[in-house]
Amino acid sequence: MRPTFQSEYAKMAQGQAARQDAEASARPRAAPAFDAREFDELCEMIGLDGVLEMATIFETETRQRLRRLNEGNQTFTTLVREMHTLKGAAGTVGAPRLNALGAMFERAAQENIAPPREALDAIADALEAWLEEVRLWRQCNPRESGA
Repeated sequence: MRPTFQSEYAKMAQGQAARQDAEASARPRAAPAFDAREFDELCEMIGLDGVLEMATIFETETRQRLRRLNEGNQTFTTLVREMHTLKGAAGTVGAPRLNALGAMFERAAQENIAPPREALDAIADALEAWLEEVRLWRQCNPRESGA
C-alpha cells in the first residue's frame, strides 16, 4: 500500500527543519498559479514573441518532466535536479504555485522522500491553472506580435 501524500510529507516534519517544512508545505496551495506582473515585466524585457516562446517551452518541458516522474525509478539525485529545474523555470515564467511545489518537492527529495502520486497530480493541476491564466493574460493583452 502506497503511503498518502500527507503521511510521506509528514516525515519531512521530523528533525531540525520541522517548522520550515511545515510552513513550506502550506505555501504551494496558497500561492497563485500565475503572476501577471512578473509576466508583464518579462514581456517588457524580451517582447511578446519571446514570452510566448518561453511559455511554450516551459509547458513542453514540464509535461516531459511529469511523464518522467510518473514513470518512477529516478534516483533521489535525479529527483532533486528535476524539482530544482521546475522551481527555477517556474520562477522565471511567473508561475508561483509551480515554483513553490518545485521547492517543496526538491527539499523532500534531498531528504530521500520521493513525491507521491498526489504530488505529481498537484504539479499537473498547477501547470493547467498557469496555462489557463496565460491564455487569459494573452486575451487581455493583445499586443502586436513581431511574427
